[in-house]
Amino acid sequence: MNADHDSAASVSIHDDAPAPAATPSEATSSQDTTTKEKRSKEKDSKGKNKGKAKQKDKAKKRKDKKARKARLTAEGADRHDLYQRSVNSPETDVDFTMRVFQDLRGRPLRRLREDFCGTAALAAEFLSRDPQNRAEGFDLDPLPIEWGKERNFSGVEDGLARMDFQLRDVREPSSQAPDMTLAQNFSYFCFKTRKELLGYFRAVHANLAADGVFQMDLYGGPDSMVEQQEERDIEDGAFTYVWDQKEYWPGTGEYRCAIHFRFRDGTELTDAFEYEWRLWTLPELKDILAEAGFKETRTYFEGTDPEDEESGNGEFEEDPRGENCLAWIGYLVSLK
Repeated sequence: MNADHDSAASVSIHDDAPAPAATPSEATSSQDTTTKEKRSKEKDSKGKNKGKAKQKDKAKKRKDKKARKARLTAEGADRHDLYQRSVNSPETDVDFTMRVFQDLRGRPLRRLREDFCGTAALAAEFLSRDPQNRAEGFDLDPLPIEWGKERNFSGVEDGLARMDFQLRDVREPSSQAPDMTLAQNFSYFCFKTRKELLGYFRAVHANLAADGVFQMDLYGGPDSMVEQQEERDIEDGAFTYVWDQKEYWPGTGEYRCAIHFRFRDGTELTDAFEYEWRLWTLPELKDILAEAGFKETRTYFEGTDPEDEESGNGEFEEDPRGENCLAWIGYLVSLK
């Protein structure tokens, strides 16, 4: 399950004001290193489109693999590092983003804004593609940003010079209008009321360039509402990533989730990241985007792995209706 969020701020909400945009990227961490008994509802990931397929560079996976396996325990693990290795797929996301913008606007994407940017792995990948590219990242939490500056930008030529980090609410305007704004890995789920989400979408619309594009991803399907855990082994079992859907309340859409990491020595990093969300549906989002002023929203769904009909293939193509699956991942691309 992809939930690329790098901080969850605790905020107070006034009755007459919209809530600050708490970035639910890599939320609150609990360094629980004890062995945990599996929940009765835990199960292996199954059902088509359980998260975006990772197209990570194989050489990167092999780098220092033995050393990382030897030192991976809950006590010494770096949760941001674990998150990027198990959740982030910046190469795949940037491939899709640049292709779609070129197809829609007939020109290359040059100025990107990443909302809820956290460690900004996606922005760093975008900057690495072309020296003409510029990016901006908004997040409320400085810790993942500082981590990302050191880890994700060190190998990008002039990366930090071409990246503008903003420790501000995602509804604040950019220093320069972006060609494209991204709200990836369901970060906007932090807006729990229609009024709040509409306010965010309106701010995105007003801030974009005249022919700007807004891209979000979305998780849905019946399994998204089931209280369950799903495990996935990372890097040949170096550690186990656990997506935990703790609570879902159908009357309000309240959605409480967490990420845990389990290690070969039996220890566990419990609640490494926690999320307090509302689970929005695709038709709801399209209606609100239209009200915010976007003239059109296109949907892209993941195809099926030809060798495993219960898995996605990592390839996203435009489809206005989608396929009814237990769980699916899609992109919403909205045109100003």
